[in-house]
Amino acid sequence: MACDILQIQQDNSLSCSQKLDKIQNLIQNIGYLPPGGLHHVSDIFEDCVQQEHAKSLETAYLISEETNILASSDLGRGLEAIGTHDINAVNQFTRQKIQGQDLKKAHYLAPLIPHLYRGQENEMASQMPDWYNTYSYFFIRSLKRTIEYYLEDRASKGDFDTELQVVQTELEDIAKNEDLDSTDAYQGRHKHDRLLKISLLLDDLEWDSKNTINYNEVKQNLSRYPNLEHLLTHNKPGIPTLRDHNQHPLTNLLRQEQDPNENPKTVQKLTYYNHCLELIAANGQSNDPLGTLRKKVLGRPEYESTIAEIEVISALRREFRTPNVDIEKQAPNGKQPDVHINTSSKTIWGEITIPRPQTSYQVARRYSLRTNPQDTDYWPKKSHLQKQILNKVESQIQPVKEDTGDLTMLVIKNEDSKVDKDTFQNYILGRLGLAIPEDPDAEPIVIRGETGLEYDDIDDYLDILVLFDTLNDLSSPPYIEGQVANLTDIDPTIIDQLVNVFNADELTPS
Repeated sequence: MACDILQIQQDNSLSCSQKLDKIQNLIQNIGYLPPGGLHHVSDIFEDCVQQEHAKSLETAYLISEETNILASSDLGRGLEAIGTHDINAVNQFTRQKIQGQDLKKAHYLAPLIPHLYRGQENEMASQMPDWYNTYSYFFIRSLKRTIEYYLEDRASKGDFDTELQVVQTELEDIAKNEDLDSTDAYQGRHKHDRLLKISLLLDDLEWDSKNTINYNEVKQNLSRYPNLEHLLTHNKPGIPTLRDHNQHPLTNLLRQEQDPNENPKTVQKLTYYNHCLELIAANGQSNDPLGTLRKKVLGRPEYESTIAEIEVISALRREFRTPNVDIEKQAPNGKQPDVHINTSSKTIWGEITIPRPQTSYQVARRYSLRTNPQDTDYWPKKSHLQKQILNKVESQIQPVKEDTGDLTMLVIKNEDSKVDKDTFQNYILGRLGLAIPEDPDAEPIVIRGETGLEYDDIDDYLDILVLFDTLNDLSSPPYIEGQVANLTDIDPTIIDQLVNVFNADELTPS
């Protein structure tokens, strides 16, 4: 895919408008833009910003809908060119996007802001009051992404004290209008760290805006999802704990107006959670460790991983039937893998995980596998995906495999900037690369390098490796999609069932 974008960028027969059209069509057809292609899109923006400024800006927004734009994104140069060429048009575009207070539009626009306004902090500061008054969610999210951006660059490019001063001054004026004393935010802190001051003051503004939650409305909204109600009130009341968290993801969902015409995504997500919980406890499975699930759902650090477990268990039970799928069943060695499946021919023990990378990994996530195994940096340095798999295999899966001889499975949830579809596919099948023939008239050849499996020897203990993701559209099944890797040539019937479970493509290592 990256080579397709390179060809578009280098095709001199195409006008700028045609190049941007092709980029937009590519994204709409495949649903994402490969990270390796962002560099070439950035080149297109820089070359075309004078002729096609509006279309460049629209294309950047479309990319943000499908790709996580990081502080160090290869798209940065192109976005800065867009902002530098016509910042007034950027201002107008931003106002139009946030005018209707559409959460989705604000979510996608915010990551672009630090790049579009880089070097134009005075202009950004002049827009801040309007952003705050129009849609405070967008204001908070944009400023947070800006802080991340400067924090990422500060180690190598200085502290940006001059650039940030005007942003801090405007933020203090906004806080003052909300009767917030900025000196309270700075008290006892690093007085000379401007970036930290901005971050602390922004936190105060964010919490102040969230201090108007109607908890009666939260409880009323919660009552519309009876399975969630049961989950949060099992053994001892969970709703007060949920309320105390204030910023817990479920609170964020439940406190919003539940009019499907105004906020369909929130309703869809809650309905989907309710759907997943239908087959977990309270419905004839009295032996499920519901108390543990409730505790994890209410514990902020484990919220996402528990939701991933619930998604997988629900999907497995719908395919293999509830009596054949146990949660945290004790293995002979005393360990309790997340899931235990009885099929017609085999038993499968499975672990479910959602990676939690460090910021440094987010910056370089696409460099998951090096294509040259002789590279001295290749080994023993491992990618985040490799470390995640090896850790689970060694700690949970290998002991169960050695004691039982049953099939084993590891399920990983795909999360932006953590482990993505391309990384997973590269690990199983080998990383894609371009080979340039010696013949100058010959076309480049797409090849795959060696796989990560050749270096990890996990197939002695792991039979099935799965990556899945929750779809954006939760209005109807299949809800999730993924990839299922058959590592040890197991029964095709079982693989077919798992392909159905995860709405997946099958990957078979060569």
